[in-house]
Amino acid sequence: MRDLDLEKYVGALIGVIWAIVKLASLYGSLQARRAERAARAAARPGGEDAPRSEPALVDVAPGSDAGPVDVAPPSAAPWAGMPFGAPRAPDADRLRVVLLRLAELEQSAAALGDVVRHERANRRFTDVLLGAVPHEIGSLRAAVDAGLAAREAEAAADTIELVVGEIAVLVRQRRDPSLLPDLGDADALADACYAPVIAFARAEGLPLRSGAPATQLTEFDLAIWTGFIPTSIAPIFLPVDFFSTPLRWPALAHEIGHDFLASVDGLEPALRRELGLGGERVRPLAPDGDRIGAPALRRVFGVWFEEIFCDVFGTLMFGPAYVLTMSELFFQENEPYASIAVQTDVTGARYDEHPPPHLRVLIGCMVLERGGLSEDARALREAWARRHAEVSLDDLLLPVRGAFRPVPLAPFATMAAWIVERLYAGPLTALSGFGLQDISGLDYGPHERKEASRARDALLAGRVPAVLDARALLAGAVLAAHRAPAQSLSILISARAAIPALGTSERRPDAFGSRLDASSIALDRRTVAEALLFREVLLPPRALRTRRRARLY
Repeated sequence: MRDLDLEKYVGALIGVIWAIVKLASLYGSLQARRAERAARAAARPGGEDAPRSEPALVDVAPGSDAGPVDVAPPSAAPWAGMPFGAPRAPDADRLRVVLLRLAELEQSAAALGDVVRHERANRRFTDVLLGAVPHEIGSLRAAVDAGLAAREAEAAADTIELVVGEIAVLVRQRRDPSLLPDLGDADALADACYAPVIAFARAEGLPLRSGAPATQLTEFDLAIWTGFIPTSIAPIFLPVDFFSTPLRWPALAHEIGHDFLASVDGLEPALRRELGLGGERVRPLAPDGDRIGAPALRRVFGVWFEEIFCDVFGTLMFGPAYVLTMSELFFQENEPYASIAVQTDVTGARYDEHPPPHLRVLIGCMVLERGGLSEDARALREAWARRHAEVSLDDLLLPVRGAFRPVPLAPFATMAAWIVERLYAGPLTALSGFGLQDISGLDYGPHERKEASRARDALLAGRVPAVLDARALLAGAVLAAHRAPAQSLSILISARAAIPALGTSERRPDAFGSRLDASSIALDRRTVAEALLFREVLLPPRALRTRRRARLY
């Protein structure tokens, strides 16, 4: 009995001690919460004990999701060491920072715009800097006054800052005498590719919001910044090897196809509806045997639609040269099976937006056949097949449960042929009832083919072609480089010599006598001053000068 009484006594004592510890813990938590509430009350605007120091700004990179962050100095925040940390600054302070940024951006854009309107190479950026940017800054200020949230205001300011920063890079590269002739030739080709689209959009009343391409030498792969569309400028990133081979140049048309599809309001979703193609990212299929149903195929081609549209567009622009470019750039000698593999995105959970290279080459050949160039299409298909002698081009490799599985190409080719026919011939309500073949100047017809052949023959003979069309010149350069790969660089140099670089004083050979090289002209201070004075005399009064205003979204 005594042992039992002792055990009861010890158990009761332990229970009392545990209760005391628990109460002490609860009391400590209550005290901490009271201190937290007191600190927050002191930090609220108007609080009697609120610290009065100004927040310090932490800069972030333009284009990031986060805007300037307000951080109170440690000495001014008595709660800085507590677990809950310092509270976020009030929206009013963040909006004040946004307004200061807008004032700086407006000043920077105005200063740069006032200079570039006098520069031949950079004059095209004047409307953005002196029209679109101030307009968007004014709209954002009005939205802030109307109660726009700080996070949304910071994001909008980041966008405007990104635009001004990118324009500054484009301007700086065109001020470099070593880059300007190169970029000017690429700009001239991009302009030639845009011209039919702009003319068609104006004739049909399509809401085209872009049309002023501007190339930029970068370390990226060839790409276009479609997010820049609302400014009317279309930045095109050129890889470092762009000017070392003609094969890269027709790919400009592919990027312009992206811009065309994105810059006409509602065009892409309207085309998808007409073709019955969705826009969602699709998980890899698990086919039942070799059978793939039409609904599943449509979902896959919905992922690939944009790239297919741009390949059809590029083939229409450059004809066989575009398909030849794809054949040369896509083929991997050490991995020939990569041409028939359907890839997934970086997560591995969705299909990649690019169709397999073999299907893209076939799509280009389908366009050529539809345009009456059956012999060229046959020759390109045969050359592509010879390169893949060890691979069965009757199948595609589909990723299924972490491994590639061969499936018949036939249903994919049939679906691709149907899409090509609709895009090529129409009728497409989104294109005013037309197909791409009906866009004047877009189709690679008999005239373009003849001009490309003339350019090819002149380049193989070591002459500068007399061909005027920049597209035909580069198409001929690709065909010539295919016949004489060792002369690829010299062929490109001769082809570029026939293109007056945009933004320079270059002229076509024999058009106005000998080729004019601006670097050979001696300019002194008096000559430049007289030229500027003469220009100001010829210009209308400043009060009458109007500028087209573009809108940023």
